[in-house]
Amino acid sequence: MWQREKKPVVGVFGFSGCAGDQLAILHMEDELVDFFTSAEIKFFHMAQSHQEVPKVDIAVVEGSINTDKQQKELEEIREIAEVVVAIGTCACYGGIQYLGENQEVFKERMKYVYGNDGVVPEFSDLVGQPKAAKPISDFIKVDYAIPGCPISKENFIPIYAKLISGLYPQKYPYPVCVECKYEGNDCFLLHGKFCLGPVTAAGCRAACPSFDVSCVGCFGTYEGANYPSLYDKLKEIGLTEEDVTRKLQMFGGDAVEKILKGEE
Repeated sequence: MWQREKKPVVGVFGFSGCAGDQLAILHMEDELVDFFTSAEIKFFHMAQSHQEVPKVDIAVVEGSINTDKQQKELEEIREIAEVVVAIGTCACYGGIQYLGENQEVFKERMKYVYGNDGVVPEFSDLVGQPKAAKPISDFIKVDYAIPGCPISKENFIPIYAKLISGLYPQKYPYPVCVECKYEGNDCFLLHGKFCLGPVTAAGCRAACPSFDVSCVGCFGTYEGANYPSLYDKLKEIGLTEEDVTRKLQMFGGDAVEKILKGEE
């Protein structure tokens, strides 16, 4: 626990993504007053016009990084922040825009689309030179991650409340399948249907399966997941290994790639 003598200073920052996680915070109408009064919110583009951020206790960061300018800004945020919290699947894993490309492959694709050796001066002037999208943990140390597409207040509020109180939050220790059991849902896989629940982090309260929709993994990877077992099961019901990998990487992105390569 870390003691505080005054309200913590919080900054909410956004990079590449749909800004849905920042909107999710603003849509927490019953809790919004507490969000702005329990801490000093010094930076939040979507909610404030006046911005000042010389130093923050907690930096809440949304979005993946896909320009050199964004990388520099992210590194500056890390320097002024005591704690960095990644919110949303883009910040945590790269998001839908994550393609698993290295920079050389990305440059070739840019060159094919834009010509001129893939260098676009207008991009450099406005947002910096584009690069392959990556999660923020590829560039800085991330202290806590809250996945989701977008995040849910049921996940965000307990973690945020603990952090501003000087407490250390804990991760969910189980996958979506456990929440399916809590909700009384039948198992898609047992009926030969696609589902990523066994390898997806909990926290959504099995929102999709509860409406008879298979889990697509938007809350990112579950750390104790048995990927070989899921691969075998999904191939058994008709998917190819390439299909499974692409579906896993749609939201799992960087984390899935590292797991599949044996790096984690």
